[in-house]
Amino acid sequence: MILALVTVLISCGKPTGEETDKNALPKNSAAHVTTVRLGDLVFHPELSAQAQVTSRNISKIAAEIAARIEALPVEAGQRIPANKVVARLDCRDAGIALQQAQAQLATASARLRLAEQQLKRSEDLASRNFISGDALDQRRTEVNVILAERQLSRAQVEAAQRNVGKCVVVSPFDAVVEAKLANVGELASPGTPLLTLWDMSGLEVSAEVQQKDADSLARANPVMLETPEADFPLKLKRISPALNTSARTREARLGFVRETPHPGASGRIRWRTDEPYLPAEYVLLREGRYGIFVQEANKARFIALPDAQEGRPVMVSLPLDTFVISEGRFALRDGQEISVSKSTTSAQTAR
Repeated sequence: MILALVTVLISCGKPTGEETDKNALPKNSAAHVTTVRLGDLVFHPELSAQAQVTSRNISKIAAEIAARIEALPVEAGQRIPANKVVARLDCRDAGIALQQAQAQLATASARLRLAEQQLKRSEDLASRNFISGDALDQRRTEVNVILAERQLSRAQVEAAQRNVGKCVVVSPFDAVVEAKLANVGELASPGTPLLTLWDMSGLEVSAEVQQKDADSLARANPVMLETPEADFPLKLKRISPALNTSARTREARLGFVRETPHPGASGRIRWRTDEPYLPAEYVLLREGRYGIFVQEANKARFIALPDAQEGRPVMVSLPLDTFVISEGRFALRDGQEISVSKSTTSAQTAR
């Protein structure tokens, strides 16, 4: 009796065949999706790199002679024109050396005049056979030796004059005095740094750019330097081919288009890539690969993107007229039939 009762209850719980067919989805039913044109989804991300305003010439101006420093008539932070006197050295020793060289030159000139007169008389006597040919050759040799000595003395005078000129040190270019490296009264030796000068006509930006961003920067226009004071348009000059092995960066040098900031100012350079990127929410994982679903006729086609990473925008190289599946993409399979309820030409919020 109990067995019969159970059989009756099971029979009552089964739906009729008609009801089963009515509630089940068709075996090959199409997934309902919406699509968005790729060109309306992509964006061009902004990249940046740490940068600093520097100069092509940051020169340590040094003494060229050994002398005591008499004056340093400039101050740190002062802007000075080219040929401005920046240091004066005690010139007495150089002046004495110049006087000695001039005296030696005068001596050599006097000896040369005498030797030339003697040679002229010897030539006259030799023409009348009063002196031998050897004696005449000796007079000619004396003239040549003294002529060489005079040339040496003349070179010594020029060198001494140059040393006197080195007693006054001038700026080689329009500059800003970054630092004074010596003081009045100190003894300077050849090569002793006196000041550090920044060439104001050669200001440029030095930036450390990630290796992966270097090609994008090379094609970017415009590039801006952002500082706390203002933004400055830049133009790329060069990117070093050498890689900083510790930071994995390459140095980029950029020039200013118009006005320039203060020397030494720091900030960031910013530019936009020319490659289109797709927002991260459209990237899905299928069979261990990241990619996106696109509409291909009436089917969903999974396009793998090898450079894609979870949660990060990805660069795409598909035609911008490609339609990307937006709503309904999460449950799709590659090759599955789809029914597009609507296609849009503007980006919508993915759900």
